[in-house]
Amino acid sequence: MLLAWLLVLSSPAAQRPDCRQAAPSCPPGVTGPACDLPCAAAACDFARYCHDGGDTYGLAAFGARLFALAPDAPDWLVRLQLLRFIVDHPHDLGLAPDLRARDLVLPSGPIDRVEAGALRLLRLPQRYREWPVFGADATLTLIADRTGVIGLRGAVVDGREDYAFVAAPAGREVAAASVRSHAAARTGLAAEALRPVRLRLVAFPRARALAWAAAVFHGAARVADVVVAADPRAEILPLLAFTEPSAAGLGDALAFEVRAEDLDGDIFTAPIQTVRLPTTGSLADGSVRLADEQVVLIDAAGAATRAEALASPIYGELGGEFDAYPDSREYGLQNSYYLLRSYYAHTDAVMHGRWDSALPTLGLDSVTPAGQFAPRLVVAADPAASLCGAEASWCVSSAWAGATDDPPEALQHPLGAGPHEIVGAMYLAGANFSPSVLPHEFGHFVDLFAAPGLMFEPFVCMACGLDCHPGTTDDALPLSETYASLMALWFYRSLYPAAGQADSCATLTRLSLGENRNPHSAACRPGGAEFSRFVADDDPACPDSDGNYPDRCDLPSQIDIDFEEGTGLCDREVGYGIDSWFQAFWELLHGERCATAPPYECTPLPALAAAPAADAIGGALLYAAQVSSGTYRGFADDVATYVACNHGEAAYLELNEVLCHHHIRPCEAPMPARCEFCGDGLRSGGEACDGGDLGGQTCEGLGLGPGALSCDASCGLVSDGCMSPETGESPTTGGDEAPTTGATGEASGTSGTSGDGAAFIAPPATGGEQSEDGCSCTSGPAASWWLAALALARRRRRADG
Repeated sequence: MLLAWLLVLSSPAAQRPDCRQAAPSCPPGVTGPACDLPCAAAACDFARYCHDGGDTYGLAAFGARLFALAPDAPDWLVRLQLLRFIVDHPHDLGLAPDLRARDLVLPSGPIDRVEAGALRLLRLPQRYREWPVFGADATLTLIADRTGVIGLRGAVVDGREDYAFVAAPAGREVAAASVRSHAAARTGLAAEALRPVRLRLVAFPRARALAWAAAVFHGAARVADVVVAADPRAEILPLLAFTEPSAAGLGDALAFEVRAEDLDGDIFTAPIQTVRLPTTGSLADGSVRLADEQVVLIDAAGAATRAEALASPIYGELGGEFDAYPDSREYGLQNSYYLLRSYYAHTDAVMHGRWDSALPTLGLDSVTPAGQFAPRLVVAADPAASLCGAEASWCVSSAWAGATDDPPEALQHPLGAGPHEIVGAMYLAGANFSPSVLPHEFGHFVDLFAAPGLMFEPFVCMACGLDCHPGTTDDALPLSETYASLMALWFYRSLYPAAGQADSCATLTRLSLGENRNPHSAACRPGGAEFSRFVADDDPACPDSDGNYPDRCDLPSQIDIDFEEGTGLCDREVGYGIDSWFQAFWELLHGERCATAPPYECTPLPALAAAPAADAIGGALLYAAQVSSGTYRGFADDVATYVACNHGEAAYLELNEVLCHHHIRPCEAPMPARCEFCGDGLRSGGEACDGGDLGGQTCEGLGLGPGALSCDASCGLVSDGCMSPETGESPTTGGDEAPTTGATGEASGTSGTSGDGAAFIAPPATGGEQSEDGCSCTSGPAASWWLAALALARRRRRADG
């Protein structure tokens, strides 16, 4: 039966170009799959990201752009420009030729815009004909700098393709019964006790079929997401996708202290030093609770089910104060609560206003206004059974709007009508946890709420091939585990003064499950043992495998399949041991480069160190999660793009050198983007200054005595207003000779493009018309209608201006 389904569901895709085929090389000056994207820099290149079946999941241009787009372009113009690019480049996007705009459906409505320093993400939902799309391709994400779009994620849905069952899909009643049947068979719960919620017809591009999708609830608990093929001939509709989701306000806030581990000390070796630390909680019924709006900790001792866990008490005050001794149950609970709140606060300092509701994974819209959502994490400590499935300690859950027996702290209900938000759920065995568990699991929590949907597709595709294709979105499951550990490394570097030191050899060893774990430094590899490379074992770049470290090469391969995870997906366990990435990012987080031959002496990376490095790399990790990379190559490209755009060329070259010697990115990869735009009042990239934004630089800081710096029209510092401490006179240097720092002189926390994002200002108008540099409206005879549309856009812009 499965083989028949594979043949039926794979045939409609035969007309599409296969994304996995090698792309042609382009002559100098142009790039792109069709070699028609002009280079905007001396060197340029592109990358294509693929689904396992050969569909194009995304494009990225380096040193070029897909199309011009002003930062303040209205939503209708964004759609128009995107449609034009798709229609003009069907082969680039893996679509059949002769595509027309009416074959695509980009519904009207506000476009979700997310700023990440000098980059911005524009998210547009798409449909197949009149049906919503299910899965990672439900949203097209545009990646833009200040001049145009440099990347796209999400497979474009072609309405010309006749998906299976479109003419006469199966009815709602048989769909509901089928959903309950499949959920009962895979969860072990009684079918009559299960309730399909939000049952709706969807398009399922990965299977080229129309399907019924629903969230399945058991009481108030969401236990599964199920998609079944809308086959009118079947009594029980075939299963296409199944997911067990694994991976109201509180009372008055109250400040108090807990006993927690001293992060300045050695967190890996007993006895653990402790200290009384301030935190916050809530008041309810006169008891202090380990709970606030962001993190809730429940003492679930002995709970065998989610319902029992949520019915357990939230940890209350014992005696007159919160205090406990190491190795006690009370200490373990308090310490975990403090650490999780520390991780949350550190992440929220960057993500505030940029978090995303996870309700779109259910096909629902959040009623929380954009920029105001903040996720909640509910932690059930010490249950009697794993509540996220075998050996899992992280999952997501939600309660449907309506009556529920869950305590208010375990729910997140926005003001007004609307469903409860999905919350992060962490179930931890015991009350005292390994230092590597909490930051890793919190990394999964960040992944979930950094973008609408998970970094990996939130389903197991039952109709996909019985194999694994590394380098495609089959990377998604192991990548999600690698990402969680990279987030843990960021927390160690930023929050743990001892464990976060570059020469702390135990940190990577405790976090990684690989076999070549030590950091890549002389201190941690005194014997000169080979470090890890992100290549396959049979790659010529892989060192001789004879030695103490068999896993010198850790690129996931086709043998890394776990059929328990479902078909077509590489084993998630592989992602726990990607030591090449851990070693490379440990270097980068410390702003240093370690030699590639023994002894592995490390030297500073000045541009990254000035950012500072931990802030730059942490911001890049969060940005890559927002893009929803899906592949290891795409994730590395996203990190590089963020650093290039927000910290300049020098910082990018330093980052790429470290990634290069671990074989994570090509050594010759060109600068992804040059995001500086002189004249917008925001210092970015290689700019020394921009308008009034001097990046925190002062005359005194540059050793020029008292006075006032200024910025010229070319974004260079002017020191005429500085008084020389030796002569008492102003220097005579003009703007061309003024000392500049560029990307290598950024003061900590002062860059105009870091933090919560920049307000984008349109380029200056010329002749009463906004400049659209590089926009050539001569794409061939078939593009004449675009000329009229863009001319109308310009006339409207002049009239509105």
